[in-house]
Order: sequence, then C-alpha cells, then structure tokens
Amino acid sequence: MPISEPVDVFAPDLLKGQVAFVTGGGTGIGREIARVLGRHGARIAIASRRREVCEEAAAELRGEGIEVLVDQFDVRRPEEVERVVQGILARWGRLDILVNNAAGNFPAPISKISYNGFKSVVDIDLLGTYNCSKAAFELAMRDRGGNIVNIAAAFELRGVSWQAHVAAAKSGVLSLTRTCAVEWGPHGIRVNGVNPGATGNTEGMKRFSEAVRGSDAKPSNPMGVTSHGQDIALCVLFLVSPSARHVSGQVISVDGAGSVDELKMPVPSPGTGPA
Repeated sequence: MPISEPVDVFAPDLLKGQVAFVTGGGTGIGREIARVLGRHGARIAIASRRREVCEEAAAELRGEGIEVLVDQFDVRRPEEVERVVQGILARWGRLDILVNNAAGNFPAPISKISYNGFKSVVDIDLLGTYNCSKAAFELAMRDRGGNIVNIAAAFELRGVSWQAHVAAAKSGVLSLTRTCAVEWGPHGIRVNGVNPGATGNTEGMKRFSEAVRGSDAKPSNPMGVTSHGQDIALCVLFLVSPSARHVSGQVISVDGAGSVDELKMPVPSPGTGPA
C-alpha cells in the first residue's frame, strides 16, 4: 500500500503563543514535527550537530509562515544543551514544548557493532534525551509547566536484529519517560513517548531497509501501510495539546500494529475464515 498523507483535524491556532524545541529538527521525522507544530501556531527552535541542515529546514518552514530559531549543538554535551535552551529563552522568554527527537542509528549485527559505535548511539539517544529534558526542566519548565515528548521505538519487549544498540538506548528512553512523568507531574509537566514504526520518508529507514531487507521490502505491519512523518508529528501534536491534558507517562506506537504482531503470521483478508 502506498504512503498517503494523513488528515490534519486540529485547529490551526492550537499552539498559538507557545514555543517548541525540536532536537534533530532539520531532517526526517523531526522536520515534520517542527512543521506540524509550527503550522498550529507554535514558534519553533531546531538544533542539531549540522547547522546547515537546520538552516535549510528553517528556510522551508519560514516560507510557510513559521517563526524559526536555529542553533547548533551536540545533545551529548550538557553545556551546549543549556546554551541552546538559554538562547531560546533569550529570544522568546519561554519554552513550552520539548521534543527529544535527535538520535543516532546504523544497521549492524551485534558482532559488527564496535564498542565506540554502541556507546555513541546510547549517548546520543539516551543521554541526549536526559540532557535536554533536564535542561528544559531546570531552566524553563520547573515553575511554569510544559510538555516533553520523547521519540523512541517499540523495542522494549522484543529482540530486534541489527538494532541492539538502538534497542538498548530507546528502551532506556521509554523508562526515563515514565520516571520523568512521575517526578515532574507535580510541576505541571507532562512527559510522553511516541514509538514510530517504519516511516518511509526518512533517510534512516531507507538505509535500514536496503541493508537488512532489500530496497523492495514491503511494510511489515498488519495494516500493510508505511507511515508518513506527519503520522508521527500529528501524534506528537495531540500529546502536547490541551486534549491530552491528563495523559502523561504514556507511550503511543504509531506503527500499524507492527509492535503487537508477535508471530508475524499472514493476516486473513476481510470476509475470509469461518462463518
């Protein structure tokens, strides 16, 4: 089934007056999250290790009427994370939404992952999420509340070939999500996670599919649908919206039921089977 555009049913001014920071917001899913939050009224800050990529994304977003701040940082370095958050506060005086999207990934069997390669992915995905969340809490959200959404993966309860480093890191991210929700709830901060499934319009998914399953691989979820980045972004939008005001410590998988399909058996067509 081909990739199709999701339908946006949210009010265009849903996030009017709010400020959102999307880490790794220059490419892939992060770029779509920045676009969707911006289209609904938020002012957007994006940052990654590659400033030129963020500048390119910002130019595109500004062309859609979205106000964007660009910075460069490494999520593994707390002092750089704090500098970026302070820059957002200096520009707009507030930070309402943090989306921890920055991540590292490369497909490899466990025996081929170097010690440093494993550490790098854990440092970017897990330590980076912690660094950004802590900075947002301490500098911006402790006294006025906010929303944090962590982009993870549904790897907690299953083994995933070629993704040991990512599975370890993202499982930690999901645990951190729940703990932050519990500790920071009294401060009016909601913390949730989103687990993307196979998302077709991303460079990372393209590399993974070609390396592991071949370039002609079909979607491996019961719905037979490859997600669009906007599917993930619209889920994030719901979680940071007032409609989810009592949703915290939860993780939503946007994957066509792929994460709950344990045996990967062929799915019967509608209307078949016993009467």
